[in-house]
Amino acid sequence: RCNYRCVMCQVSDWHKMQRADDMSFADFKAMIDSQHGLVEIKIQGMGEPTLAKDTLYKMIRYVRSKHIWVRAITNASLLHINDNFKKLIDADTNEVQISIDGATKQTFEDIRRGGKFEQVVENCTLINTYVAQLGRTSPTKMWVTVQKDNFHELHDLVELAHEMGFNNLVFSLELQDW
Repeated sequence: RCNYRCVMCQVSDWHKMQRADDMSFADFKAMIDSQHGLVEIKIQGMGEPTLAKDTLYKMIRYVRSKHIWVRAITNASLLHINDNFKKLIDADTNEVQISIDGATKQTFEDIRRGGKFEQVVENCTLINTYVAQLGRTSPTKMWVTVQKDNFHELHDLVELAHEMGFNNLVFSLELQDW
């Protein structure tokens, strides 16, 4: 599931955006336990993982209890709800990759349809401030999918990342939509 309809995401083009159901914790646990030698996972599933609510954090804590490195990918739109920003960090997520594809409201909301630029900026600042207060090495990373609609804002995206408290910024050059 996702609360966005991003222009570059294939799920946005699926009929009624239908995809598989959320994975239950029992199925997740069984899958993890069957993977001998697993050292790293990425939790996302072509959608917004915080929509899974507390199941997400339970999954992360389970994986971390097995000393598996975990990355969660989020659009940051729901981090302010029910202290999701704290839960994501407190679950000991190794990396929180936050997708932001515009330095201005117009560009961001044109690409990340359904998104609210101001809320995402506020939520990113919130999670980065929380990490700094804990004195943790920053697990957050701002991730930009470079495309023709945001290419002109690359410098501004660096400035925005700094303003929101990110220590890491990645420009993904998949040459989408050129």
